[in-house]
Amino acid sequence: MALFTLGTGVFLTLRLRFFQFTHLSKAIRAPFERRSRKTLGGVTPFQAMATALGGSIGTANIAGVSGAIITGGPGAVFWMWLAGLFGMATKLCEIVLAVKYRDQSTSRPAGGPTHYILRGIGRRARPLAVLYAVFCCAAGLIGTAPVQSNTIALSAAGDSVTLRAVCGVLTAILTGCVIFGGAKRIGAFSERAVPFMAALYVCASAAAIIMHSERIFPALEAIVTGAFAPRPAAGGLAYAGFMRAFRVGTARGVYSNEAGVGSGAMAHAGSIETDPVKQGLFGVFEVFADTIVMCSLTALVILTSGVGSSLFSSESDGMRLARMAFEASFGSAAKPFLSVSVLLFAFTSLVGWSLYGESSAVFLFGVRAVLPYRLIFLLLIPAGAVIDAGSAWRAGELLNYLMALPNLFALIMLSGRIKKEVSHYKMFEKSRGKHYNKG
Repeated sequence: MALFTLGTGVFLTLRLRFFQFTHLSKAIRAPFERRSRKTLGGVTPFQAMATALGGSIGTANIAGVSGAIITGGPGAVFWMWLAGLFGMATKLCEIVLAVKYRDQSTSRPAGGPTHYILRGIGRRARPLAVLYAVFCCAAGLIGTAPVQSNTIALSAAGDSVTLRAVCGVLTAILTGCVIFGGAKRIGAFSERAVPFMAALYVCASAAAIIMHSERIFPALEAIVTGAFAPRPAAGGLAYAGFMRAFRVGTARGVYSNEAGVGSGAMAHAGSIETDPVKQGLFGVFEVFADTIVMCSLTALVILTSGVGSSLFSSESDGMRLARMAFEASFGSAAKPFLSVSVLLFAFTSLVGWSLYGESSAVFLFGVRAVLPYRLIFLLLIPAGAVIDAGSAWRAGELLNYLMALPNLFALIMLSGRIKKEVSHYKMFEKSRGKHYNKG
């Protein structure tokens, strides 16, 4: 699955002639451009991006990266970067198709993998769409609610089961206050929360890295050399060590940025933007911000802190490693900072994924499924707060890959139509440039 996910990203990158790299500067500028605040029939492009980014920027950016370094070594970060660079093309394609094939017959545009599988490939592909919807519902209920609430509880309450249960209940109540307001309230919440939490974490991480600036280059060297010559796995097999770094890094990269999973496309389908490629540029920014920026910062904080990942034996210790790394720079202030960061990261992820799972439940059972899905989702949050973290992470990664299977097949089959949309965008871009030059 790691090879298939990465290979699809490479294929789409070649098919689109490296579009995500040639237009990266435009993608980075896209969220900061001033746009109309009118949202009749949908959400603004920025709100759609904030919802999707809030769903992907979660505890995987802190505990996930730490756990990847514990199990795969520093080299896992390199493969996480590679998954992000090619994942930018995958996320772009998902959003292009989501906007192109969305359903606009309702009060709010709706779309995503289920829609572009049915409308793009045809009715014969309905089993593929049904499979995707089933896996998406399961990923929301089993792979998101328990994982995120578990990390919140561990960060805030430590090993106390009672306090973790209380944290789970409070998290469920706060999540319910947002998700019962529907897509617009989720969009409005994400629009404010996501930029704030990202800026807070970037500034603190940058400060921690600067405090140990003399270790930056050795850390980067460890990442690159570890990707191709990692420490041997059990039994002394260097190849097994390499495959472990590759598998863990790619899997955690996909789990973090969700490129290939198709989840963020559901949020983007509700945007009022009419140009599929223009909205797709927000997806390029999402993956760049999530993996290349946020995950890299966490990795560098850990690798420059002097705290050895060999002190830990399980990826479930990821949050403890991250806390110790930040404590090396900020001392006792690290725990409250991480608790706030994890709370914000996990909460926005919970809110975003409630929308994704709900959309898939509607596809399978109709609008009557909305209330039951929300209630089950909220009930699983307190339950997740007290379970084993390692099991929760493995379930989340597995369900992400199960979602990715039908979605990646659809992206490959519809890549010709994506290429046509990108070509039209380039032609428009070129003609507009000529018009400005003449003016």
